[in-house]
Amino acid sequence: MNTRSQNKHIIDAVFVICLALLFVLSALSVIAIGADIYKKNVSAMESNNDRRIATAYVTEKIRQADVNGAVYARNIFAHNALILQEEINGQLYDTYIYEYEGTLMELFARDDLEVFYPQSGQKIMNILSFDVEEVSEHILSVNITLLDGTTDHLYITKRSANGG
Repeated sequence: MNTRSQNKHIIDAVFVICLALLFVLSALSVIAIGADIYKKNVSAMESNNDRRIATAYVTEKIRQADVNGAVYARNIFAHNALILQEEINGQLYDTYIYEYEGTLMELFARDDLEVFYPQSGQKIMNILSFDVEEVSEHILSVNITLLDGTTDHLYITKRSANGG
């Protein structure tokens, strides 16, 4: 009788250990699934954030500089660039927004400066490409391709006209 009672206690102990292991495996599975969902959400939020930053940055820069003839596109460094012109103490200055080696760049320089280097600009964010062109006197077309390959295409209306 004693052996039967001892076997019963061993089976009870094995059952409790198996139940504990099942609980641990279930908990680890739930944690792994939750971590995967969290990682996907963070990745989607980063992608959305990059998209909003790039388009909001360019749009806001155009809105800030939008006075008569001060916003236009021009080819520099073998790429189309956005030029934002302003007058400070009687001297004209240009802000160039362009893509250089996979980075959206901004460079502030005097308008009469003829030689400057694209790497001199301030890095804004990493992108694949940036292209801007004037569709009409009042409309700019902007294409920004982000690192994930998505392309944002914007039409931005200038509220001012040239020479006014």
